[in-house]
Amino acid sequence: MKQHDMVRRLIPVDYLDLAGVELWLEEMAAKGLHFQGVGVFFAHFQAGQPARVRYHAEPTEEKGDLPPAQTAEYGDMGWTYVGRLGHLALFRTDDPDAPDFHTDPVAQSYTLDRITKRLSRAVWLLLALMAALAAFLVWGALDSAFGPVLRLVKFSSLYSGTVLLLELVFILHFTWEVWGLCRLRKRLRAGVPAQRPDRWRHTGLVRQGYTLLLSVAALIQIGSTAAYFAGVTKWDLELSALDRPAPVLSLAELEGDGYAPDPFGYPGYEGPDRNNFVSYERKPLARIYQVDQAGTVAGERRRLDLEWYDLTLPFLAGPLLEDLMDYELYDLRYVPEWYTVEELSAPGFDQLVVAEDVDYGGQWLFARLGSRVLCLDYTGDHDLTEQLDRVAALLQWDG
Repeated sequence: MKQHDMVRRLIPVDYLDLAGVELWLEEMAAKGLHFQGVGVFFAHFQAGQPARVRYHAEPTEEKGDLPPAQTAEYGDMGWTYVGRLGHLALFRTDDPDAPDFHTDPVAQSYTLDRITKRLSRAVWLLLALMAALAAFLVWGALDSAFGPVLRLVKFSSLYSGTVLLLELVFILHFTWEVWGLCRLRKRLRAGVPAQRPDRWRHTGLVRQGYTLLLSVAALIQIGSTAAYFAGVTKWDLELSALDRPAPVLSLAELEGDGYAPDPFGYPGYEGPDRNNFVSYERKPLARIYQVDQAGTVAGERRRLDLEWYDLTLPFLAGPLLEDLMDYELYDLRYVPEWYTVEELSAPGFDQLVVAEDVDYGGQWLFARLGSRVLCLDYTGDHDLTEQLDRVAALLQWDG
């Protein structure tokens, strides 16, 4: 076979669609493409003259090519063994008068017994594993302190959710195809001959789409991981060494004279000052800055933590702000008397909420404007509502 005569085609029909496989191969032969075998992704065809032929897909549990004695037996009937496609052994005949493989529906049903039982066991196992995984993920989501939008934006749960959805769709499709084989076997066992459809269906598109989307998701994840470790989408610096723009509300300026930074450390520690630190991450759904500041005034501790989000999808801003409030004020629903929560109206904000811990002290400010969301967590003697102009400027900051 000359290499230039070889033609490769994606397989647009599911491996378990017996009639679809037969009709597709016959249509390809009518176009002058004659089946030779299957590679990793493509079916291989020999280019030649168009021909009217018949194909037969025989379910089999054999691995590899069929024994010569079996192919010789079918050869005596006028059928030539041409290869395999999954669980199917494929035969071809140019003789329009060659007898069909099976004339008795009941006898034909026996050819499906072993494969349907095996595939049914696989279906039940896959469904059980998927149900267990889904239950685990639902339990994890319900038990998590992070709301769904916060998980999606900050922790990129989009990838795992996409993969889970693809797996679910593929398993349901596989279940449907196996069920189709079981229905066919039941009809044959009842003596009802198999009816060939007039056209073959693109049943393989689900498998191809699954493979393509899973490959794309994997490439995106690999690219994101590589970019993360290469520092393209993530960096962090001590606040004192900050040499690039960042949305910072200075705790030193807020506290004024007498403020002194309180570096993070313990005996023997030689790492960066994590108490006064700026970090940046570029996620698929947001740019995220986090600024932590800590210090003392006259021996009393002061702290200001900031989270700043610029969302790719602006409609997520409202739900993200709600999730941030639920996370920061996690026990508000249980002990509301510990907090005062007030929603304010001020120029430069689409939404502005201020909360105070009346028991232990501390103040939170949650704000959004367009696609920007920020959260301030402050411990000190000042009132963040007196800094609304500076907070509004942070929401308008664009790097």
